[in-house]
Amino acid sequence: MAWHANGQFDPVEDTPFITSPTNTPVGLDIASSEDTQDGHPIGNEDAVWKKDHAITVAEHDKDTNQEPQKKKWWQKGKKKKEKKEKPPAVAFKALFRFADWKDKCLMCFSFVCATIVGASLPAFCYLFGALMNDLNNATAQEIEQKTNEICLIMTLIGVAEWVLCTLYVAAIEVSSARQMRILRTTFFSSILKQEVAFFDGEKSGELTNRLSSDVQIISGLMGVKIANLVQYVATFFFAYAFAFWQSWRLTLIMLCVMPIMAVCGGIMAKLVANFTTKAQDTYATAGGIAQEVLSSIRTVQAFCAMERECERYGVKITEVEKVGIKKGFWLGMSQGVTFFVLFGSYALAFYYGSYLIEWGLNTGGTVVAVFFSVLIGAFQMGAAGPIFTDIAQARGAAYHVYHIIDRHPSMVVDDPTSEKLESLQGQIEFNHVAFRYPSRSDVPIFNDLNLTIKPGQTVALVGPSGSGKSSIISLIERFYDVEGGNITVDGVQLQKLNLQWWREQIGIVTQEPTLFSASVLDNIKYANPAATQEDIIQACKDAYIHDVISKLPNGYDTQVGEGGSQLSGGQKQRVAIARAIIKNPKILLLDEATSALDRQSEMIVQEALQNVMRGRTVITIAHRLVTIQDADLICYIEPRDPSAPEGSYASFSHLLESGSHKVLVAQNGAYARMWNTQMQAEQGPESPGSPSSPSVLKKHGLTFEQANEEVFHDVEESAGNKQGKRDKAKAKAENKKSKLASLKRTAKLNKPEWCWVTLGVIASAIAGTSYPIYAVLFSEVVNVFYQPNIREEVWKWCLLFVGLGTLNLISIVVKLYCLNYAGEKLTTRLRAMLFRALVHMEIGFFDMPGNESGALCARLASDTTEIQHLWGGAIGTNVQAGVCLVMGIIIAFIVSWNLALVTASAVPAMILAGIINTKFMFGFNQKSGTAFEAAQQVATESISGCRTVFAFNMQKAQVTRYDSLLEGPRRQALIKGIVSGFFFGFSQFIIFGAFALSYWYGGQLVADGTLTFDQVLKCSFALLMGAMGVGEVYSMAGDQTSAVQAADRVYEILDRVPAIDTTAGGQVLAQVQGSGSFKDVGFSYPSRPDVKILRHLNLDFASGQRIALLGSTGCGKSTIISLLMRYYDPKTGGIDVDGAALKGLDVNKWRDSIGIVSQEPVLFDDTVEANIKYGKPDATEEEMHLAAKRANIHNIIMSLPNGYKTQVGAKGSQLSGGQKQRVAIARCIIRKPQVLLLDEATSALDNVSEKEVQAALDDIITQDKMTVLTVAHRLSTIKNCNTIIIMDQGKILEQGSHEELYALGGDYRRRYDQYYGTGY
Repeated sequence: MAWHANGQFDPVEDTPFITSPTNTPVGLDIASSEDTQDGHPIGNEDAVWKKDHAITVAEHDKDTNQEPQKKKWWQKGKKKKEKKEKPPAVAFKALFRFADWKDKCLMCFSFVCATIVGASLPAFCYLFGALMNDLNNATAQEIEQKTNEICLIMTLIGVAEWVLCTLYVAAIEVSSARQMRILRTTFFSSILKQEVAFFDGEKSGELTNRLSSDVQIISGLMGVKIANLVQYVATFFFAYAFAFWQSWRLTLIMLCVMPIMAVCGGIMAKLVANFTTKAQDTYATAGGIAQEVLSSIRTVQAFCAMERECERYGVKITEVEKVGIKKGFWLGMSQGVTFFVLFGSYALAFYYGSYLIEWGLNTGGTVVAVFFSVLIGAFQMGAAGPIFTDIAQARGAAYHVYHIIDRHPSMVVDDPTSEKLESLQGQIEFNHVAFRYPSRSDVPIFNDLNLTIKPGQTVALVGPSGSGKSSIISLIERFYDVEGGNITVDGVQLQKLNLQWWREQIGIVTQEPTLFSASVLDNIKYANPAATQEDIIQACKDAYIHDVISKLPNGYDTQVGEGGSQLSGGQKQRVAIARAIIKNPKILLLDEATSALDRQSEMIVQEALQNVMRGRTVITIAHRLVTIQDADLICYIEPRDPSAPEGSYASFSHLLESGSHKVLVAQNGAYARMWNTQMQAEQGPESPGSPSSPSVLKKHGLTFEQANEEVFHDVEESAGNKQGKRDKAKAKAENKKSKLASLKRTAKLNKPEWCWVTLGVIASAIAGTSYPIYAVLFSEVVNVFYQPNIREEVWKWCLLFVGLGTLNLISIVVKLYCLNYAGEKLTTRLRAMLFRALVHMEIGFFDMPGNESGALCARLASDTTEIQHLWGGAIGTNVQAGVCLVMGIIIAFIVSWNLALVTASAVPAMILAGIINTKFMFGFNQKSGTAFEAAQQVATESISGCRTVFAFNMQKAQVTRYDSLLEGPRRQALIKGIVSGFFFGFSQFIIFGAFALSYWYGGQLVADGTLTFDQVLKCSFALLMGAMGVGEVYSMAGDQTSAVQAADRVYEILDRVPAIDTTAGGQVLAQVQGSGSFKDVGFSYPSRPDVKILRHLNLDFASGQRIALLGSTGCGKSTIISLLMRYYDPKTGGIDVDGAALKGLDVNKWRDSIGIVSQEPVLFDDTVEANIKYGKPDATEEEMHLAAKRANIHNIIMSLPNGYKTQVGAKGSQLSGGQKQRVAIARCIIRKPQVLLLDEATSALDNVSEKEVQAALDDIITQDKMTVLTVAHRLSTIKNCNTIIIMDQGKILEQGSHEELYALGGDYRRRYDQYYGTGY
């Protein structure tokens, strides 16, 4: 490990593994050298735990070809045994695998201090036994002298314990923070080290949930809990060592019940661990659903699927609830049986002790000291019970985390043994390449692909959607390895090249570029961290985005939002082009790089790309053949024929034709047919029309600078700061009422389970009486030991001890089961309510900082669980402790009011310490929670955008960014540890101080003859047990402060009224006609109200009309679509539809009448069938097939082995861009909407598919008399629209029909001429 001189961890250098001197992960045994190939283990790719670990890691890859082992004859039919398989968990010592020497020193120091603290109570037992023997039949003067000596020693022990507790808590908190930072960073780093195929088989939401919840479970154990465990265990061993020294006979009798307790505890712990692991796995699925839905919230709301998604999420969290309820029962049984066995052992000890006293083998003081010592040791082990449960949970969580950390990816990004070419020429050859996607191994792509790309050559890949063009790009990037044949670069096999070096030579711009939630500058610089500001500016100038960025208030420091959500599609693509340019790559991959740009911007950027492409090897994919007609080599890829015999040539995608544009056109083959079809579709008018049309509103020419002016709607920093200050002031004013209000509200939410809560509270109160009753029984037994008729009296008290144990068993089981039942119901209810509230929030809510999908999912996962510490089990603990305290005080006052009054004076100090500690912990937890949410968001977007991360070698940059956000909590750990340790130590000191004070004053009263010593004992013990109850309450202080903060965050969202409430109802149009008007509409995005997007927009459209929106990227076209979808409301003016105000309509009913296909369609990680039926859940199979046929996707779907049941992968990753868009079109068509909104709906389709889909859309539009608003950069798709609107900077520049605008000779004509040019 490399902890540098400044004490900081370097994630770039230190994240791969925590290694031994042999560079092998600690505790792991990697395959020997003779079992390796190319430096990597063969066979099982995952590391195998050595025998000192409790598990064997199974293969992680779901698509492994390894056959399952056959059952032996004696195993057949034994299904029950299979169900009892040991749950996966790591060995306990593996939890500390990330501790370096500093952490080990801190832990050792903490454990030594905790061990010394653990010895204090056995020392007290010795003093107590000696005091009893000395006071038996002593004079008043001797009693006073002895009590003074003992009390002084007790006070000194208390002071020492105070100091040691402060030290050990501070040390372990610092060590824990350091280790957890490394664990989080290493886990995140390990995820980003995996190959792309790994992510194809995993849901990104589940991975991010593992990074959040599983690591949090481990973190919850690694702090003060583990040091407390050492203290408890030390107390146990010291106590029993002292007991053996004092009376081995009595100790052995008491120990005979230990095996029973160990067996019961082991069984219960195993059951609890099983249920914990199952609950974690189940919620990982639910968390994946939440992540997918919230990151695709526009699509969810567009199809009014909020309730459907709530139901889907609800099913999974209900499964989590059922597991949690079972876990609560067995947890109650575990603790209840433990207490029953303990009290039974006390009865046995007292009964046998009476014989030892009678036989003269021990004195009464010795028996009491031994008993008291064993009692304390057993109680400490009982207190350790929940920690052992936490250990079981942490071991189960660590299994999943370490499994990924220790997984060897099939592609090592920076393998030191791989080759780096001294001089890259850029010749790429595909030699008999066979390939299929690992996640869909039954669908072949290529079988014998041969292709040569020469240095400096521009090669264009064309062909229908789904033919394998993007697969070639993926193979060149080496996202996947070939199945057969090989790919060579300058004669060297691609697999032998250093992958990081190779990707550094490549620049890529994809059809759907991924940007990260950072500034414009950072997004570009990720591709080349060494780039200077001047380099970045030049790259932006080349991509024609510099002028736009420069006009922003924060310039290049402007935040682009989650996934670049604050930018338009064209703006995102230009930033992505600048990001590719900044790499200065030798090889450039362009996958529909300009598909999101209007024709004018496309021509400008295409010219810039031509400059960048000079001297480079370029592979480009384009559906607009005019953009690639100058390519040196054009390759037409013929898609596989699903109906062809399996294994035949036609059953694989293959290179059908290749050559220059002129050569291929002359051949009159497939390429020529595609070219001719496209040219016919894009044939321009022979002559302009008359300019006399009255519908032309305005004529105006634009310079390039004016046309290129775009508007970002990002989050303005100043606005965010003002909002942050308001929120902070509001929070500060309400902090005092926060806990009480949260408690009341949580109780109200748990009202349906009031009977369970009541029963649990009653059981808690009964359990709370056990300590004071024990104090009375113990005092009476001690008194009996000094009576002559000891044998006649002791058995009565022993029976009462057995009864007390039975009472504890029943009350604890009932308490934990009932309150856990209510708590699990509460958590499920809160999760359902929070998820429902989130999916119904307006889109502007998700644009605001802090409301990214990753942060919101973290709240769903952890905040709703934390609230249980405010209610549920916590209320039972509080009631139990309160009853214990009150009953202890009552007993003490009954025995001696004056001694009770003196002893009780220590209780306020303990309560005050708890309150102060709570306030400090509240602040620490709030800061840490904010940092962890920000880090979680970085992880979420990196995992979901893993292809972009890999393509630009951003792994180290993202890990560094993630790690830097964890630095704050690590720095706060020392202060947090000192503060919490100080008050924890103070609470321990108060216990010793209260004893000392009580015995000192009690000695005075005994010396005066006011009280007897057994009365002093009874009074002091009753109060002590009450004080221990208070201590137990404040041991929960950290959890309760976290619960208050969690409740505030959850209730803040639940209380927020959406600006556009989809549940509020409204006017419902009897029949949507589809007419509408924008009246003087002004609009700015809520996240940046100072930037105007639309300015006094006036627009009318009639029912059945087709309106096209055209203009430079970012001029407000997509904003009009968003306003019609009512994602936002205008700031000024209004929108009417069919004569009614859009703002007054029922949102869901209105959206039900709309169909929308966006430029970057979102598909869900489900089957093709589920994605198409997302538009109409009750659609029949015939309707689904018809929609797919109209979208020209039916045949492709049927060619898949599972047909419509085929999984599309996360965000449709298993489909090509064109296939995704066609599925999205089918999803829209199946709704049969009255209003159709098309935002570049066919931009990802090849010309043939576009023509077919466009023809189908035209038929549907005509038949159903739809109103259509379309945004398109391909003028061929909008030429036949009734009205074409040219926009610029949020205003209408020109509008009219194609003929009218062409005749006008203005901006539209210039664009049209640029689009078709000469030679078209």
